[in-house]
Amino acid sequence: MDRYYRAREGDDSIGSFDSIYKREYDLNKCNYIGLNEFLVPEVIDSVYNNGLLTTENRDRQDVRGKEHKRGDLHNVIYTTMGPDTAPKQTRRQTLSQLLKTHFVLLKYPLVTNPTPEWDVDYISCERHGVRAQAKSLYLSMTTGCYHFKKGDERLIKRLKKFGPRPDTLDRWAQGMEKTWETYRAMKPKRCQTIFMEDFENLKPFEVLEMVGIMDWVKYLDKGFDVPIRKAWHG
Repeated sequence: MDRYYRAREGDDSIGSFDSIYKREYDLNKCNYIGLNEFLVPEVIDSVYNNGLLTTENRDRQDVRGKEHKRGDLHNVIYTTMGPDTAPKQTRRQTLSQLLKTHFVLLKYPLVTNPTPEWDVDYISCERHGVRAQAKSLYLSMTTGCYHFKKGDERLIKRLKKFGPRPDTLDRWAQGMEKTWETYRAMKPKRCQTIFMEDFENLKPFEVLEMVGIMDWVKYLDKGFDVPIRKAWHG
């Protein structure tokens, strides 16, 4: 979706793996801001000053789960269960202003607590398999790797050894069930729900059409690609 919206604004480049996280926007010269966890200070550093917005990922060691082997799942899903911190409040205020002047593609708006009240379109990307989701989250939190670039297949294979033991996966799956209950209660009424299992083998343009974006052909070739790959299949 980010590739599509950038292309709609005149930038049809594929981008890079690093550009997922690090972006700089001159708000006086651009209409689109996207593909960042802007409201999640635990994962993304953000600086907003005099019309310039800069986002950058935190060090991989900083975003690793602090208690991924002990305790309940909510100890690592801190962006959902954690306190409403001052940085989160500031970012919500900033975003509320930006939504009046810019088009924003925002990741994970429902894990910022409390539930955002903006009148916007939501797409909820979920998993049918709770255990698969729990395993994927565990590996992401354990390794600090949430995305991979094309060609990282050997790295993915090597890091899979950090996967959870069966008893740990059982506990995380139970926690995941409770977390999904909390999340689904937060979803706004105007929300399109899709499941990863339904599109993980589709081409990028097919995914866009799946969520109702049919005019992508005006801005991108049919074979357009994206610079990231899903981290863990579970």
